[in-house]
Amino acid sequence: MAHKYIDGEEKVQWPSEHEEFFIHILHDHVKKGDLQASTFKTKVWSEISEELLAKCGKKCTVKQLKSKFNKLRIAHHEFLDLIEHTGFGWDPNDNTVTASEDVWASYIKSKPRAKQYRTQGLMHYQLLGEIFNTTTATGQLHYASNQLLPNSDEECELENNFLNTGVHINVDG
Repeated sequence: MAHKYIDGEEKVQWPSEHEEFFIHILHDHVKKGDLQASTFKTKVWSEISEELLAKCGKKCTVKQLKSKFNKLRIAHHEFLDLIEHTGFGWDPNDNTVTASEDVWASYIKSKPRAKQYRTQGLMHYQLLGEIFNTTTATGQLHYASNQLLPNSDEECELENNFLNTGVHINVDG
């Protein structure tokens, strides 16, 4: 079987069970506070590599792990954009996205990669949200330079909504 190489490194295949192990390992490290400035230090990446090897026999370089991490971050962001788009709904219990045919057609026309979510949502979306919520800008509190700053009541309401409604995920299901 031919091996694929990218930038001199063998491309890693990620069966779903290995990806799930990887996500859980990442999640554990995030809970321990190891995620710094949207990534892990090299020492932590090495630990993650060893944990993945012990858990499923998969040996990956730090570069390969970072690549997978970034692909998961992109997938999480794309899925978040989809379910927050007007006309879409998401059932976290069934992991399905709902929308009319017209809404799907219009969205897929501008974002063709979203087609993969028509029959099933992003696997492990909630866990990925817990990993990436602290590192992904949402724009929820943004203000344009030509906008008046909010008064203290508006600012309190914005802050309260942000802190009490969460950023991305519904962890209660």
